[in-house]
Amino acid sequence: MPPTATLEDIKAYQDKVEKNKITPHNLPPCPRCRVDSCFFKIHAYRERRFLIIIEMLIQAAYCSLVRFKCPGCEKTFTNYPDFAIPYKHYTRQSIMGFSDSYLNCEYITYQQAVMVDNSVPGYPQSDSTEAPTLASTTIHRWITTLGRFTQTCRTALILLLQQNPVSSICRDLARLIIAQRKYKTNHRKKQLVGCRQLVIIEAFFQATFKTSIFTKLATRCAFG
Repeated sequence: MPPTATLEDIKAYQDKVEKNKITPHNLPPCPRCRVDSCFFKIHAYRERRFLIIIEMLIQAAYCSLVRFKCPGCEKTFTNYPDFAIPYKHYTRQSIMGFSDSYLNCEYITYQQAVMVDNSVPGYPQSDSTEAPTLASTTIHRWITTLGRFTQTCRTALILLLQQNPVSSICRDLARLIIAQRKYKTNHRKKQLVGCRQLVIIEAFFQATFKTSIFTKLATRCAFG
């Protein structure tokens, strides 16, 4: 099965939103004025469309994201659920899973990276506004986006090493290699390396903190 969040994951989060169970208490203090997150107030709700893959069909599910405001400086923060990545409709599991499958194999192409059991996830026939299947160019765009989260990687790495100074993550990152056939310019190589680093750090982050980087770091840094 292709990597994806489930409809149950999204419904469970929406249920927490509706019952006011999404709180800022697990967030770090405001980076601008250092007000503790327990004083943050709900600022707004923003509906987001998420694309999930159910039995190889790409389907839309809707969920409200909560935005909090710091009372000290009025800076706002979006609380990202575990399945969300900033600016993207597909879920974190799909974006990182497909991106990692491309980067982790020297000879796999973008066209092959979208394949799951010799098939490609597709949109329902009735949805004429979307492409018929998950496009290989989508994987390319995902990797480009993930490769830009350099500050996010640095902040997450600091937190991991503070939690476990003897973690093997630095050794794992040092051994990271991107096949030369996957890039033609140093700029693209940098994006591929950045994406692979984020995927590796996210795996350590999930194991250590039981949550996604993007959930934990909502106030730590502007994602980028």
